[in-house]
Amino acid sequence: MRFLPPQWIERVASTNTSLLEQLAGGICLAAGTVLATDEQTAGRGRGDHQWQTKPGRDLACSFVLHAAGAAENLCSLSMAVALGVTDMLAGIGIIARTKWPNDVTVGHRKICGILPELSHQAWHQGDPAVVVVGVGLNVGMSHAEAAAIDQPATSVHMETGRTASARDLLPELLAALAPRLERWSLGGFASLRPDWENRCAGLGEVVTVIDGDTRRQGVLAGFGNGGQLLLTEAGRTVDIWAGHLRLGGSP
Repeated sequence: MRFLPPQWIERVASTNTSLLEQLAGGICLAAGTVLATDEQTAGRGRGDHQWQTKPGRDLACSFVLHAAGAAENLCSLSMAVALGVTDMLAGIGIIARTKWPNDVTVGHRKICGILPELSHQAWHQGDPAVVVVGVGLNVGMSHAEAAAIDQPATSVHMETGRTASARDLLPELLAALAPRLERWSLGGFASLRPDWENRCAGLGEVVTVIDGDTRRQGVLAGFGNGGQLLLTEAGRTVDIWAGHLRLGGSP
């Protein structure tokens, strides 16, 4: 996949929302279009979670992808992006793990979140789906700021002591994402499975999957061909396509 030169804007509510609104308004955005911001004031994560960025300190960006193939392959898109993020972080000395379906962690601390969203832009049957993928990477977050968040978090600065620039890291991120997305577009989750299983957290362990008011607990037995989580509970293995993964059996 080839990314176009990123467009940087000083401040925006959400890079995902901005691109989706352009598409809904009839603007044709090429695959590889990238929008990044110095400050995101109403960023969104999965469900009702928010992802805000400090001005000039964290990386918030979104890109447009034209995704062909079966709809179930889209479930593993965020997994391909997560692997690309771990590749980029490894290049700056941070050993990170993926956490199904769309997080990147260092230890048990979240450093990056990913949000793919289908555009409502109409397309003809057989045409590629238009997807906007948001990536939020903690770059300059301090220990004090991380302690104020309601979940364990970390940042490039906390892990390396390096004062990094989000603008400098974006080209490195896109360079790492491109081959992962190219491989995913050609082979789906099957092409990513070995690396994903080597890097994912919780495989073979007791986990809890939360989806709204539903909680399921069992052993993370593996992943299906579409990237769905395989959960073994009470001797039976079930497919789970969405939810928040909590490591361990705690409620």
